[in-house]
Amino acid sequence: MRNLFAGSLIGAAASLLTAASAFAQAPAKVPDLNGVWQAPYTNNLARPYGKELPMTADGLKHFEANKALQEGNDPSSFCLPVGPARIIQAPMPFQIIQTPQVTSLNFEYQRAFRLVYTDGRPHPGPNDWDVEWYGHSIGHYENGDTLVVDTTYINPRSWLDTAGHEHTADLHLVERFQKKDDKTINWTVTFEDPKYYTQPFTITLPLTRQNTNLMSYSCEENEIDRKGGHINSASR
Repeated sequence: MRNLFAGSLIGAAASLLTAASAFAQAPAKVPDLNGVWQAPYTNNLARPYGKELPMTADGLKHFEANKALQEGNDPSSFCLPVGPARIIQAPMPFQIIQTPQVTSLNFEYQRAFRLVYTDGRPHPGPNDWDVEWYGHSIGHYENGDTLVVDTTYINPRSWLDTAGHEHTADLHLVERFQKKDDKTINWTVTFEDPKYYTQPFTITLPLTRQNTNLMSYSCEENEIDRKGGHINSASR
């Protein structure tokens, strides 16, 4: 009888371990984020933040210098990529395309794209990766409705917004794309850069589904090409 009872306990324990292992290995529920989306144009992060950003002395110095130049140092004035957060804040739509291994964010603005790796890989080490305009992004899913994106290695020549808030190469972004319903995603992003900001700060913007396609976009520095360059039909 004791052997039978012990055998039953061992069997039950094995069944529980098997069930727990299966639960731990079960893939997270993935929200359908596919589609074309657009955030409200946000030229200054202080607006959704509700007050001026918590800048360090160095961060404030760069911000004030950019204000004095009246966008003369803005990367977009030179047709340079604007960075992973600012491009979402732009007044143009973008398309999300999901696969199990990677999610692509394709932007009408500057005809740019971001890749978010969701295959479990970590960020590369500092000796294996250099800064990029849109950084290196990895992601995972939480709560069945949210894609969490972690981004590092962001080129410091990009800006956080059109107002002129800059960042350093130490910028770290954590974004949460939370599906609220078929027409709305809440985009919450936390910015962390201890050299230019005294503390991490977070904003949230709604992304609304757009019934449209992405259009072509071409940036010509100072519009020289448009006036008389190679894309002007009159010059052919």
